[in-house]
Amino acid sequence: MTTAEITNFFHIADSTLSDWESNPKRQKLLALLRTISLDEAEKYVQPQNVPPKFSPKTRFIKLRKEWFSIDLLWSRQNRSLIEINTLISIYLSTPNQEDTEALIRLFGIERVMAVLMKLKKTIPSEDFKEAHEQIEFVMDADEYFEKHTIPAMEEVLRHPKKRYIAYLSKRYGADELLKIAQEKKVPFNSLFQIKKMVGISA
Repeated sequence: MTTAEITNFFHIADSTLSDWESNPKRQKLLALLRTISLDEAEKYVQPQNVPPKFSPKTRFIKLRKEWFSIDLLWSRQNRSLIEINTLISIYLSTPNQEDTEALIRLFGIERVMAVLMKLKKTIPSEDFKEAHEQIEFVMDADEYFEKHTIPAMEEVLRHPKKRYIAYLSKRYGADELLKIAQEKKVPFNSLFQIKKMVGISA
């Protein structure tokens, strides 16, 4: 992978990679990342190739709020006991890509999808569709884009979603995508989100 591919794929800042180059303990990791292709890296981290943190038989866990980008459980104390399926339901009812990916890393695709299917009749259809598409994207990004059309560039840049930004970043490169966003005068908060999604310090 090139330096740009490493920073985009793993959301590592350029400055961090520069530090790795001068750190003997990190040089080997950087050398390894440079010897594999982007396609290989994507295959290695496919959710189906990585076992979930918790066994499918585990029913209750201690809540760790740092797992998620948004605290949807503000009324509960950190480290309090929570049923896993309840936790998954709460986050799928207000879906965002980062937290859906966290759910899958923690509990596995099958369990997350099973909970979503039970929610189908109880959450708004647009939330169900969004959560379903987020899971599809995590399972196989290439297949996702074969089945779903990407919205117009301006719409994506003004209302960025991680899966669409990942697609455009792969197509144009992170720097070029940011340049396009600036030329289209997207709002500051959208530009900030895009920078975060492509792994560039805001």
